Amino acid sequence: MIVDIEPISLGISLAAILAFIAPIYISKKKQSNIQKAHQKKFTDEAEKYGLLLGTKDYWRGGYGIGIDYGKQKLFYMYPNAQIEFQLIPTDCISHIDLQKQSRSVGTGSKKVEVIDKLSLIISLSSVSGTKSFLCFFDGEKYSDLSGEWPLIQKWNSILLEEMAKKKVNK
Repeated sequence: MIVDIEPISLGISLAAILAFIAPIYISKKKQSNIQKAHQKKFTDEAEKYGLLLGTKDYWRGGYGIGIDYGKQKLFYMYPNAQIEFQLIPTDCISHIDLQKQSRSVGTGSKKVEVIDKLSLIISLSSVSGTKSFLCFFDGEKYSDLSGEWPLIQKWNSILLEEMAKKKVNK
């Protein structure tokens, strides 16, 4: 059975499809450009410090973290914060605390854990009482996690390995 499609109906159908797809494409392209701009800002700032980041990650379009193993420096970017960039000497880290702030919502079998904040708190031995707070997820800004939990665990283990290397070299 062959169905004839009128050219006018076909034209209207194509126009409707384009009208639906165009805003999605434009939005995706805009997000991609914003993300590339943040990544460029991160790498440019790292280069200003002369860092060669061996491992680095980006998330949420604006956050960035990287480590220069040779210079023993951790570089972190938190967009729109008072201190947007942090440079932390990994050879001076005395303690790392992975902080997960959460609350339970619901009752009984419908009880769910809602994560409000994920942060790494890094204590430095070189300056007494100095701590760096690296926020990976803030529930006040975002409604859901987008890979931050495995990412913070990855960076926690990377920094713990760096601490272990420091202890072996002493």
